[in-house]
Amino acid sequence: MNLSTLLFTQNPELSPADNIDAFVDLCRYSDVLSARAQFDCDTWELGYFKGQNKINRVIFSSMEASQLSLPQPVIQSPFLEFAKAILIYLHDRRPVVSQSIRIAALRFLDAAFRQRGKESRPTQVSEEILDTAVELATSQLGAGASYRVAGQLELIADFMCSKEFIVLNQRWNHGLKKPNERNSRISKESIKAREEKLPSQAALRALGHIFDQSTRPMDVLVSSFTALMLCAPERINEVLRLTRNCIVFGEGRFNDKLGIRWPGSKGASDTTKWLPSDMVPVAKRAISKLLSVTDPAHRIALWYTNNPRSLFLDSDVEYLRDRSFLSLKEIGLILWGDESKESSVRTWLASNVTKSDFNHMDLSRGCSFNALQKAVLALLPATFPYVPGAPGLLCKDALGLMRLNESHSDKATFSCMFYCIDTAIITNAYGRSDRESIFERFDYTEDDGAPIRLKSHSLRHYLNMLAHAGGLTSAEIAIFSGRKETSQNRAYDHMTSNEVQAPVSKAIKEGFTANLVPASVRKLVTRSEFTSLGVAVAHTTDFGWCTHNFASDPCQMYRDCINCEEQVCVKGEGQKEANLRSLKVETEYLLNRAQLALSDQDYGADTWVKHQTKTLERVDSLLAIFDNQDVPDGAAIRLNVENAALITNADAKASSVAMKFERRDRLK
Repeated sequence: MNLSTLLFTQNPELSPADNIDAFVDLCRYSDVLSARAQFDCDTWELGYFKGQNKINRVIFSSMEASQLSLPQPVIQSPFLEFAKAILIYLHDRRPVVSQSIRIAALRFLDAAFRQRGKESRPTQVSEEILDTAVELATSQLGAGASYRVAGQLELIADFMCSKEFIVLNQRWNHGLKKPNERNSRISKESIKAREEKLPSQAALRALGHIFDQSTRPMDVLVSSFTALMLCAPERINEVLRLTRNCIVFGEGRFNDKLGIRWPGSKGASDTTKWLPSDMVPVAKRAISKLLSVTDPAHRIALWYTNNPRSLFLDSDVEYLRDRSFLSLKEIGLILWGDESKESSVRTWLASNVTKSDFNHMDLSRGCSFNALQKAVLALLPATFPYVPGAPGLLCKDALGLMRLNESHSDKATFSCMFYCIDTAIITNAYGRSDRESIFERFDYTEDDGAPIRLKSHSLRHYLNMLAHAGGLTSAEIAIFSGRKETSQNRAYDHMTSNEVQAPVSKAIKEGFTANLVPASVRKLVTRSEFTSLGVAVAHTTDFGWCTHNFASDPCQMYRDCINCEEQVCVKGEGQKEANLRSLKVETEYLLNRAQLALSDQDYGADTWVKHQTKTLERVDSLLAIFDNQDVPDGAAIRLNVENAALITNADAKASSVAMKFERRDRLK
């Protein structure tokens, strides 16, 4: 994230209204969201989302107009100017991918003014106006969306109070309860929600057959991209931004492995992921099919990259390049490879060739080569030579290309122009629109006869569920899925209670108790010995046991046991030590991500670097003791906050051992 460029400090000698005017002027002439060029417009263009050809816009329409998808009327002035300014300022401070929730919050504020009969002035914002805006959002949006809108209203109110634009009796809170995330494994609602996020078995069976049998270019493209999304849990925008040379053949310790270069998103970096062995043939075949089916479009994109002002012509019509005037049949050959489409040519010329480029008397016969060339070049992507939403990816290097109209069954495919595949092309084929789905085309339905409807993100959920069920660690799943934080894994854990219990049930059936140490050779701790350690109460943790008395007060460390001096670890407990070594791997990963975020100047990253560094030092301290042959098995080890270890065993009195570590310097 870039450093903030806007900083507004109110002038105590000015009135709130004058300070707001100064605030608006500051934002009006900034470069954030290209405000300098479009502040006075009521529709702003903000570039492209990743994986989409449609430009991202912000429309400052009123609440009522937005419900009808109309650009007019707009938010009332003078609140309109403040709404634009606060959108700019908040994006500078706390950037978001989509402005939809913030602009919705501003629309509801504007509507609240009208409902309460107030002037649409920023200084008129009050508890009553804010409460009314929340009521409007709650009545018109779902629980999740209204909660997010209310959160933005709270953010706006806090900012306005901090700059003394308004005065509230106390800090305003929207009062909405966060919607249930339905993460339970056993409730009916949670089971239904989990099933809705996962692809059905019928859909998975159908996708395998379609991938194997498809020959129509669009079916090949959709099924092959889908196959890649089942090789690794990638977002659809990442799959569509693959390059034509995305395959990586492993060397060294990755010898005989096959990986794919995946573009990152949502803060994650571009990375190479090594595929499970069983999915290597699938990935190879999918990419081979994609390279083949997109080759005609690739040749066109390569031509325009090298010849940006010259019309692409297939070899069989190259002789027409020297013609000054083209007939309707010749134009049909150039556009669609079909000289019989004279009527379609006339219609296309009327819509695409400007009046200054043809003589009205000649329209029925054709047009000049230069006029046709100019009209066709105008069809290039607006971001050419780069892919929309991927500023660093050249069209000629992209895997997701097709010839123009090749995805339409009722339109002629252009022989001289390409376009970049976006998410809508794929999701429409999954049955997310009124068009015939790929499942309908191959006559596949759900087991109950209902139409198959697939969400691209459900494949990501499916692979994450398999990863959870397969026992991957949180860090491994986060890396596998291209996430910055392991906490984001939880939303993708769809294992049922039976699936969670399955490993335990299997272990019991297979007689796992046979591997336990016989009771006759265990050294039990008597109550008197336990008391002599100075412990009154205890319960187990992942790494040892905790001496905290929960009858007195709750955990003050929020179960951050490794950084708590009330935790005691016992050397020689294999599973506890394995958990500790697993924590070391995860912490090293998280520290690396935090340091990358710090180098990118992400807000709050310094706090995480400090925390993960401290955690890693304490883990290394414990492991150093575990690896020390002079410390006997059974020794109880407790780290205080300075990392000095207190080691107790049956043959020695408690003694303080100073452990010196230089890891902090190495990690800087």
